[in-house]
Amino acid sequence: MEVINTLFLNLMHIMFPVSIYLLYVIYKKTYNKKENDLVVILFIASIIYITLKFNTLVFTHIPFLIINLGLIIAILKQTKLGVIFASILCIIYYFDFYNQFLIIFILLYLLYYVIYKNITDTFKVALVVMIIHSLIIFILTLITTDFNMLIVLFQIIFVFVYSYLIINVIIYIIKRAEEIMKLHMSYKEIEQDKQIKNRLFQITHEVKNPIAVCKGYLDMFDVDNPKCAREYVPIMKEEISRTLYLLEDFLAMNKVKINKDIIDINLLLEDIINHFTLMFQEKNIAFSNKLKDEEIYINGDYNRLTQVFLNLFKNSVEALKDNGKIDLWTETKKDKVYIKIKDNGIGIKKENLKHIKEAFYTTKVRGTGLGVSLSNEIISAHDGELLYDSKEGEFTLVTVILPIIKMD
Repeated sequence: MEVINTLFLNLMHIMFPVSIYLLYVIYKKTYNKKENDLVVILFIASIIYITLKFNTLVFTHIPFLIINLGLIIAILKQTKLGVIFASILCIIYYFDFYNQFLIIFILLYLLYYVIYKNITDTFKVALVVMIIHSLIIFILTLITTDFNMLIVLFQIIFVFVYSYLIINVIIYIIKRAEEIMKLHMSYKEIEQDKQIKNRLFQITHEVKNPIAVCKGYLDMFDVDNPKCAREYVPIMKEEISRTLYLLEDFLAMNKVKINKDIIDINLLLEDIINHFTLMFQEKNIAFSNKLKDEEIYINGDYNRLTQVFLNLFKNSVEALKDNGKIDLWTETKKDKVYIKIKDNGIGIKKENLKHIKEAFYTTKVRGTGLGVSLSNEIISAHDGELLYDSKEGEFTLVTVILPIIKMD
């Protein structure tokens, strides 16, 4: 019973630094070579120190075989400094038992150092190291003591089996934990790639809008008509500037940046109307503007909100058929402004309406399904809401809710 208790305590002592090492690796989520080498050396030192300080020899005349766990871990991690460090500590330890045979252990550990870079199977290394050490210790114990050979052989076999099992369990745990970590890191890389692609699709989708506006005005442009130049060129310049602004997302590759300032939402909407007025006339769209004749201030990003409303108006225009009509009006309730855009277009099916804010969800043949998703993201960043109501074949009503700033 005492032997079993000793073996169990020895195992628990060894598991403690192993657990600390694995927790550190999981916390840091890094495989930096220099940092990893240092951590492995500290790990090895902890194992050897705890083994010598707290573990108990099963047979007092047979040294610890498990102390070689540090060397085997260094070989597993392929760290040169770790192999040297573990070898030195093990040689010092065996010197206390067999000082007159120290040269044997020095040569043995030099052999490990020479071959460690060519080792691929750590479990086989553990087996070879333990067998060689067991044979050497068996011979040296017979030389230095007067114990019966069979007794020593049984004791060596017992210590070998016990130590070899523990070492293999530890190696297995470390390998499995690192495989899980690598899998987790691979998953994070996949997620990061997915976010990059998502952002790239969003940018592509939003850049199409101002380019489409420029193309529309270029199609209507008459080089012999000075009025076209006066009316169209400033609009196209603004759309090109907006395109350049949107491309900043491509450089950031992260969440949409919001640079808030105090703005009058009605002035912003008037600018949007000016952008679409000629297009409304060209497509015979009846447009009704019922904006409140008052200043309504919000804390928002002018360019990002312009991006949202351009997208919403573009969607309304694309949804219209003959006798198209778009209504725009604002309402204020308490500390919020409600901007409403309603069209009498094809509408949205009920089953599609609940998915409309999802990225990549679209019913358009050539759509990307990112316009509404990005608009919702921008409105949410303004502490607002983007709401949709629709009836197939009759209408679609979009409501943008934004918090108002009280100006004294």
